[in-house]
Amino acid sequence: MIPVVTPRIVLAGGFAARQPAAMRYTIALTSVLLLGLAAPVRAETVLRLAETATVMVHPDLLEATLRAEATAGTAAEAQRQVNTAIAAALERANKTEGVRASTGTYSVWRVGATPPDRSERWQANQSLLLKGNDGTILLSLVGDLQQKGLAVSALSWQLAPETEKKARAEATRQAITALRGRVDEAASLLGLSFDSFKEVRLDGARPPQPMPRAMMAAAPMAASAPPPTAQAEDIAVTATAAVDAVLVKR
Repeated sequence: MIPVVTPRIVLAGGFAARQPAAMRYTIALTSVLLLGLAAPVRAETVLRLAETATVMVHPDLLEATLRAEATAGTAAEAQRQVNTAIAAALERANKTEGVRASTGTYSVWRVGATPPDRSERWQANQSLLLKGNDGTILLSLVGDLQQKGLAVSALSWQLAPETEKKARAEATRQAITALRGRVDEAASLLGLSFDSFKEVRLDGARPPQPMPRAMMAAAPMAASAPPPTAQAEDIAVTATAAVDAVLVKR
């Protein structure tokens, strides 16, 4: 059996020897804690820094929004004309390689009478959204649909999701690399050394998307009219890294 040793503080006149065991243990534990508090504590300096990096990326996704419109004496006739136009446009788009098509908002409303024209009139329209990575193919399709009577509401270049994700990862890498260098530089200027990162915060902001280029409604284009033009411009993708770095004496 291992003997149990009770901590004991020796006081003048044999005071500790005359105290109960529980009190002697309390006195000993208190003395140990006081010795621990007297030990030196490592001095630390917390440095808070943030860095933002920007990557310029060429857009690779063209989006076009078109709409079919019709005005007729009845709501049913206006809708019939719109439905026919959208169905034909979808069929044409689905046959175009590399183009993704979807329909958007559908609206029907009664057109108010005017002094010159008191007849009953209804207007209907529906939007058609086209997306494609090949601008030449998509713009050619848009030109064909314009000739069929559809009007272009918006046309703009964007970043494909996978392209945006890759660009944001690169911007984050650059921000962290630059931030690490700034921490070392600041530590050197302060006469300290980098110890560890207490906290790291990453904020990858979505790139600002270019404003869609609106097209004014007009009469159907002539068969010989060329397709619209959409010139791409590089898009900025940014990421921010912020840290709380612990610095200590060299």
